[in-house]
Amino acid sequence: MKYLNITLRHLRTFVIVARYGSFNRAAEELSRTQPAITLAIKQLEEFVGLKLLDRTTRRVVPTAEGENFIPVAERLVRDFDTAISDLKAAAERRIGNVSIAIVPSVATQLLPPIVKKFANNYPGINLLLSDDTARAVQQKVERNEVDFGIGSIWQPSSLLKYTPLFADKLELVFHRDHYLSESEDPVCWDALHGETFLDSGITKSMRSRQALGQSKFDFPNITTLLAMLRSNLGVSVLPSLAIPVADTELKSRELVPSETRNIHLITRNDWTLSPAAQAMIETIINEIPAQIRALGLSPSQDAESE
Repeated sequence: MKYLNITLRHLRTFVIVARYGSFNRAAEELSRTQPAITLAIKQLEEFVGLKLLDRTTRRVVPTAEGENFIPVAERLVRDFDTAISDLKAAAERRIGNVSIAIVPSVATQLLPPIVKKFANNYPGINLLLSDDTARAVQQKVERNEVDFGIGSIWQPSSLLKYTPLFADKLELVFHRDHYLSESEDPVCWDALHGETFLDSGITKSMRSRQALGQSKFDFPNITTLLAMLRSNLGVSVLPSLAIPVADTELKSRELVPSETRNIHLITRNDWTLSPAAQAMIETIINEIPAQIRALGLSPSQDAESE
């Protein structure tokens, strides 16, 4: 099984010698000595048990077997060079793919200018965003379905690392025809006893919400929750980023005591991110301060309710 000793150096040398028909020109092309080129061809022929090149006084020409082997050797060398070139391009962040799971409110309100900045800096990198609930975002990161996630902590996991990004205030949201719209003052939680609460993943984990008892309505999808609020079915709590500013049918008021939703960058502890994913994370970290200032948000705080 001498053929197992064949290396890329042997194949590349054979291709260049066959191309130029000269050991000397091959030596110049490969920046090696002529004896080293001769030795490489001799070893290759010994390993395969066939003569691949005929040497004349004027020129080196392939044998019949060598002629047949030229396109095979060229393809192997080309495939290797292409693979290495792609790896270098990925390492230099010129190509690659990034997949992110993210909660909808952050995806629509905070991320667009960050994605634009990233696209300008890394035009060769493809980006795939999937918006989902905080629970689904965390699960996708845990299952390696995405490179990383952006969302609140649904349930702490030892598999994951949570890097704080920012916090937004949770507000009471209701229809404009609801009696609560008669004032803009903060609402005390104690005043909400008897209200029809429309629960979501956010409200279920809130400490103050638990004191109001269970609700028969649960809408994990924010689009559905907003539709129910527009129908004046009840009231709910949403982070400030998720409240549609231009929606004239809905109103909001601050809550007392106030609670916040902390948004984190979520990655796996045991996973090495690709250069492309690392580039996206660096862009997010660098651009977040300006975005949270523009949206009136605050730096992330430690909080039990996410």
